[in-house]
Amino acid sequence: MGKWPVIGILLIKVMAGVAYARFYMLPKYYEGADTWRFYRLSLQETKWLLKNPLEFVKDLFVYGYKTPGNLLAPENSYWNDLKSNVPVKLMAVMNVFTNNSYYANIILFNFLFLFGLVALFKVFYELFPQKKVFIIIGLYLLPSTLFWCSGLHKDGLILSAAGMVIFSFYKGLTAKFQLRHLLCIILCGIVIFSLRNYVLFAFVPALLAWGLSSKYPGKSKIIFGTVYLIGTVLFFLLPYYFPAINFPLYLSLKQQDFLTLTGGSAVQLPHLIPTFNGFVAFLPSALDMAFLRPHFSEAKNFSYIPAAIEVVAFFLLIVTTAFSTKTQKISSPFFLFLLFFSFSILLICGYTVPFSGAIVRYRSLVFPLLFTPLLCMGSYKFTKING
Repeated sequence: MGKWPVIGILLIKVMAGVAYARFYMLPKYYEGADTWRFYRLSLQETKWLLKNPLEFVKDLFVYGYKTPGNLLAPENSYWNDLKSNVPVKLMAVMNVFTNNSYYANIILFNFLFLFGLVALFKVFYELFPQKKVFIIIGLYLLPSTLFWCSGLHKDGLILSAAGMVIFSFYKGLTAKFQLRHLLCIILCGIVIFSLRNYVLFAFVPALLAWGLSSKYPGKSKIIFGTVYLIGTVLFFLLPYYFPAINFPLYLSLKQQDFLTLTGGSAVQLPHLIPTFNGFVAFLPSALDMAFLRPHFSEAKNFSYIPAAIEVVAFFLLIVTTAFSTKTQKISSPFFLFLLFFSFSILLICGYTVPFSGAIVRYRSLVFPLLFTPLLCMGSYKFTKING
């Protein structure tokens, strides 16, 4: 991709970031908008940075609790606080260069957001050199991803870091792992963990299965199936042997945390019981939330329509690709990685998020990883209509 397309995409993302800011300036959203709360906090942090930069940096590694807290705890935990502290600190640094301008920060943030997206473009373009337009549409122009991953928040950072992890791992598999690939994966993994730790947890089995599948060609389906079967068993058994590593309880607590919130897109859901039977019973609700929300019937304003259309388009693409693509493409290690990783994220969101509006935001991270290969693998024939 040349510099002018990249500049054009950056401009589009900056405009989307401005739209994001203006949307959250509406009276009914402003009070609870994290983006403006982060900005207000960053102004004080910037003063601290300029006065005492060493203490400013050191503050990121200290906590106000007796202990750092459980790694998976949703509150009263240093690890959980990172998801707010990191974007505030980053915004504080940006303020130095933008003279505390929220809107100028949009440009700098989206510059960072582009790194991972351009890296993903390189991977897809190497695999599908004839599908450049579809790659651009899938990675950059999906309405939900464009909106949520262009605003001053952590979503764009997570997607960018995830893109760099995928790019580095792909390069390591197709050529040879070098120190820069490993360092990039580690550093971006730290960023992902600090902002949304379950995304990093979802990466581990997906990358493991992808790596093993590349080493043993022709056994991709067996390898992915085995890795995820073992992962599912460990998910439910680990708490009995290591109580501190209780992923079912972690997801249940995350859902309870969401249920204490209020919002216009709330969906009435049962409480998630942190047992195997509880997860099985909740599965239909989780699938509905993750893959089908928002329903057209619950669209309360125009902002719901693009998200509902995306859901319909996603399933139409699945059907189209299934009937027009060779089986070996669908079962390739890279596609299976994208599929299993994305579906893991979606299921986690389905189990924990009881708001249609919020599910669109969390889904915006993985939709580019699903739409883009589906668009590229599908066979589309357009017939010219003569007047």
